[in-house]
Amino acid sequence: MSNREGYLHDYLAASFVGVILALLNTVMAGAAIGSWGIFVAVIIVLGLFLFIPAGFTASYLNFRFHKMGENVGMAGLSAGLFTAVVYMVITLILAILGAIANTPAAANNFIAWILSVVFAFIFIPLGGYISGMFEQRPFAMPGIFNLAKVSRLPPPPPPTNVQSCPICQEPMIFVEQYNRWYCGSCKKYA
Repeated sequence: MSNREGYLHDYLAASFVGVILALLNTVMAGAAIGSWGIFVAVIIVLGLFLFIPAGFTASYLNFRFHKMGENVGMAGLSAGLFTAVVYMVITLILAILGAIANTPAAANNFIAWILSVVFAFIFIPLGGYISGMFEQRPFAMPGIFNLAKVSRLPPPPPPTNVQSCPICQEPMIFVEQYNRWYCGSCKKYA
């Protein structure tokens, strides 16, 4: 199996997880089929809470499967687009089966399918792009949740002896915040 085939499998696996979230939107909005204003409003509101997380989840899983170097925002967007395509295909199959099972409501099923796919192609890639933005700029865990730093003892006092830089032999400065020595001329920590 080539890398491209392996990536396709990873994209499909992550997309199926995202599509499960997106299908919840379709199921919840299905009760409003026929009343198109309400249906669109429900799709938009649920799209914010289900389509965007679906794209975010699929893209996040793809970032965990692969090492992305640069341009991760666009990689997240492409993972979101792929998830939207998978959503479109799966819901098309479901719409066809629904039209076969309930022929008088077939037109309503396909109108609902078209509307849900339009909003899926808006919101799911947006969730993927947001995931790429978070992947590009990792955020530190808030200090309140970092229990490793909780200590009852005060921090030790800084060392009193001055060290010399092993590279340039200039005196170094002790930085208490990082508990490390810093060389101002080399601009590096020792």
